[in-house]
Amino acid sequence: MVMEKFLIGVDVGGTNARMGIVSLDGKVSEKIQYSIDVSKKGSALMEELIANLKDLIEKGPKESKGLMGIGMGIAGAIDMKRGIIRESPNIKDLKGFVIRDFFRERISYPVTIENDANAFVLGEGWTGAARGCKHYCGITLGTGVGGGIVIEGRILHGTEGMGGEVGHMVINPEGPPCGCGGKGCLEVYASGSGIKRMALEAIETGEGCGILRWVGGDLQNVSSEKVFEAAHFGDLGAQRVFHEMGRCLGLGLINLIHLFNPERIVIGGKVSQAWEYFIGGAMETIHERAMEGPRKRVQIVKAECGDEAGMIGAAYAALHNKSQ
Repeated sequence: MVMEKFLIGVDVGGTNARMGIVSLDGKVSEKIQYSIDVSKKGSALMEELIANLKDLIEKGPKESKGLMGIGMGIAGAIDMKRGIIRESPNIKDLKGFVIRDFFRERISYPVTIENDANAFVLGEGWTGAARGCKHYCGITLGTGVGGGIVIEGRILHGTEGMGGEVGHMVINPEGPPCGCGGKGCLEVYASGSGIKRMALEAIETGEGCGILRWVGGDLQNVSSEKVFEAAHFGDLGAQRVFHEMGRCLGLGLINLIHLFNPERIVIGGKVSQAWEYFIGGAMETIHERAMEGPRKRVQIVKAECGDEAGMIGAAYAALHNKSQ
């Protein structure tokens, strides 16, 4: 693929890292993906990433001036001003890691660091389900719940870069404890781990007998994927779990609708594969509780960029970065 100018987008997840060459219209060409060994030191993991990044740069257009910048999305709380990872849920050893300086010492190209959920949201806005929108929100449903807010075409970072933590909206103050230290956050209901928790509760009360049969009677095998499989093959107990998950998600979506009056809300992440089993509960809740005006204005849509969203959004952040 011949390009005079290009970007590189990097998406660092909990188990895999992806990086790709991204054109100035958001198309991904050459890609590298590899597994992350979280038992390694954070600095060793970053050195491995640098090595793969240099390999990818070699695969790009041979004019070195063609690379305009590198964007990297990584899970955690990012201090955007100082380029420091304050917290990293997937790679604990990266807490306090001065990632921007680390890259600047090893890579001679501008590097922009972004939260991974924000990168997903920016990717969907550039080439995906929110393209053309200036006011939109995004939610990723995975092991946890991430998200981001775009206002006037710009991602909302907040004072310290921690804005848009939609997974930690409290939707039930008496709800289960969350990893953030709070209770009843959206994440404990609408995530893969939340679905597993609700499935185990259903089994305990006798309403999840079909789920238990589906996993061969072994509670250790219960997961959001198995609950999805059971729902797909018609188990009513599993379908009720997803309906309840959707109802709780709907409460979170109402908060976004009322706070930001978005044009669209894009929902992605691995759990979104169960769309048909939870979206009905979410929309019912929105229609019952949301204010009529913003409710009728907003579109709730499924993400379109798949696994490339984070890379595309990280590249977009690098393209439009003015401060790093």
